[in-house]
Amino acid sequence: MLPLPSAVFLRPTYLITVLSFVLLFLPAVNTLTCHQCNGWSGRGYSPRKYNVPTCDNMNNMCYTTIFCVKIVDPIERGRHYVTYKSDCYYQTTMLVNATITETISNRRCYQYSDGGQPPKTYQYCFCNDRDYCNSAMTTSSSLITLSIAVLAAFCSKLIA
Repeated sequence: MLPLPSAVFLRPTYLITVLSFVLLFLPAVNTLTCHQCNGWSGRGYSPRKYNVPTCDNMNNMCYTTIFCVKIVDPIERGRHYVTYKSDCYYQTTMLVNATITETISNRRCYQYSDGGQPPKTYQYCFCNDRDYCNSAMTTSSSLITLSIAVLAAFCSKLIA
């Protein structure tokens, strides 16, 4: 009959400590947190009286490793407002018309023409380097994991 493992290995604090150190050395993935919503800016937009833009809610978000994008629809010339859609973008290139593909750069906007008659032009603005356009702080998650491990080790000494 095999001997049972020592009771030390079965203590919750020991298991938490081991798990914390394992998590500490897992590779971290840099992701971007982006708004995922529809909104408008300017004055004179009729639905403003009845609706709140979904972009006012910071919980409307998505994650990507490439770019956040804000797509602006200029509506019509002479209007004092625009509508937009904010979302995640999962590619490094963009088709700007039927034949031209552009490589996307951070903090740059591109014009997209839909090819209709008359053509409608949208503005796509990309970012990946700031609030809701920046990568997650992988260092902080590692520090949190390390803090949990140290706290668990400290608590196990108090209990023992």
